[in-house]
Amino acid sequence: MEDQGRLSKHFWLTQGMARTIGANVNDALRDGHLGRGEFAELVARCCQCDRTERCMPWLAQQGAGAEEIPDWCPLKARLQALKEYA
Repeated sequence: MEDQGRLSKHFWLTQGMARTIGANVNDALRDGHLGRGEFAELVARCCQCDRTERCMPWLAQQGAGAEEIPDWCPLKARLQALKEYA
């Protein structure tokens, strides 16, 4: 059960990071700009990141959104690229 909670946390962190810059993961999946396997890999990379304690405070500070994901996020390049399809 602990693994499921951890996976859920990183699923929502990945979604939140995308959403705060205006990228919509669900739309990207539906429209073919992001594959399901690729999304699973993004969540797995988030799970492996040793800096996720920074994510929740950063997301909380963004309120109205952000232009870019912080450089310390390993998902930055791919999520920023998805922003172009929003």
